[in-house]
Amino acid sequence: MDLLTPLARRCGDDLETFLSQLATGAEVDALDPRAEAVTLLTLHAAKGLEFPVVFLVGAEDGLLPLRWPGSTPDDDAVAEERRLFFVGLTRAQDRLYVSHAARRTRHGVERECAPSPFLGAIDPGLFERFGETEPRRPRDRQLRLI
Repeated sequence: MDLLTPLARRCGDDLETFLSQLATGAEVDALDPRAEAVTLLTLHAAKGLEFPVVFLVGAEDGLLPLRWPGSTPDDDAVAEERRLFFVGLTRAQDRLYVSHAARRTRHGVERECAPSPFLGAIDPGLFERFGETEPRRPRDRQLRLI
């Protein structure tokens, strides 16, 4: 609500303008870069902004580039997502953390995940790897509470 209130005030009583501005990511214009806060943004909304520390999560094949099960994105869509990925990388002023999961549940199905192919274009010497590099031994699954 705090983020959208300034946008709503700028649009006045015009709901159509408000929804249009919201769809194009205009709410980012209301961000105060001096604020000591954690900001969650999409790659689209991060264009033109910089932050001291950036966490780019979900750098997995199927999420970056996005692929729905049973479909293949066209070359233009992949090129646009590659550009957005590199926009996300360049938002970091001091520290950048890029993460990907080994397994992820999508659409109700748990699947093995591979790192995004976009990571292959980056010099491996620039990475400092954290976490496990070898798969763990399978363990009993914890029961879900919900």
